[in-house]
Amino acid sequence: MRRFKLTLAYDGSAFMGFAKQEGFNTIEGTLENALAKLHVFSQISAAGRTDKGVHATCQVVALNAPKFWSAPKLLAHLQPKLAPHIVCQSLEQVGLDFHPRFCAYKRRYRYIFTQNPLSPFLARYVALHPHGTLESLQEALNCLVGTHDFKYFCKTGSSPKHTRRTLYKAFCYPFCMGRLNCVVVVFEANGFLRAQVRLMLGAVLKYSLGHLSLEDLRAQVALKRRVCVDLAPPSGLYLSRVFYPQP
Repeated sequence: MRRFKLTLAYDGSAFMGFAKQEGFNTIEGTLENALAKLHVFSQISAAGRTDKGVHATCQVVALNAPKFWSAPKLLAHLQPKLAPHIVCQSLEQVGLDFHPRFCAYKRRYRYIFTQNPLSPFLARYVALHPHGTLESLQEALNCLVGTHDFKYFCKTGSSPKHTRRTLYKAFCYPFCMGRLNCVVVVFEANGFLRAQVRLMLGAVLKYSLGHLSLEDLRAQVALKRRVCVDLAPPSGLYLSRVFYPQP
């Protein structure tokens, strides 16, 4: 048996999320079905499970395959079975102990949004949301950086072992997509809770619009009170990189 590390990009709007669900089109289910057609029957483990409508430019999964499969051969046969909504960016053989989630030490998400009218061809890939200045967005983002218990930025119904995470970076910058003026927000952390990025963004956007104060935001980070449970739309969210130690 050989173990492979597969790096994927996918259009999350075409799926009901990453995790396999009976009766629904999911990324994990699509990948397992494609592998089964190649007589590769393997459970899939992933660096993170993106929600419905959330995209990835760099999702990492691991799978096992019989020894007669080399990485180039398996990649060549697998890609046509996943097109057009999933693209295999790379496939490499790794040690049998590799786990895409537990071996990663950092993840990066990007969020793209605009307050200008959207083309129907971009509506699934850029979030439409009013916002304040870049300076106000950054003020709110600064409150989130550091090691905190992000329990109040976790979607109810999930049950992680613990809710403490370290957010290394949180910053925003302007970005033009053709003639469309957008804002990109980047988060880097050792891990993220379910819907944490969208909940943090919901609070950040609300502050930028003057609907809550920095004191309110800091109080939610400190678990003193929950002042915002708004979820930013999933369409603008991308899992953009998973970091692993250099061999």
